[in-house]
Amino acid sequence: MSPAPIVLLETDYETIDAAIAAKDEQAAQLTDQGISFKQQTLYRATDGARLFLITPIDLELEADEPSRASSKPRTRRTNPQKRRERTQQVNYR
Repeated sequence: MSPAPIVLLETDYETIDAAIAAKDEQAAQLTDQGISFKQQTLYRATDGARLFLITPIDLELEADEPSRASSKPRTRRTNPQKRRERTQQVNYR
């Protein structure tokens, strides 16, 4: 079982530099433990404050997940205007 995601709020720290340092420290700890992870910087809609999200990735679980490919063949979607142009070609002489 992989560790839970780590959420760090910019507003929990005195400065943005302190928040970034805390995020980097958490990432370094996961790296030292050999845990793969992804980092995201999100922004709160209410005030625009940064939210740092570090999500550990369990590579074994990811490899065991079934493919999400559909068995139904996909049809090519085209712009209706272009489709009309292809079917209604007029030759002017």
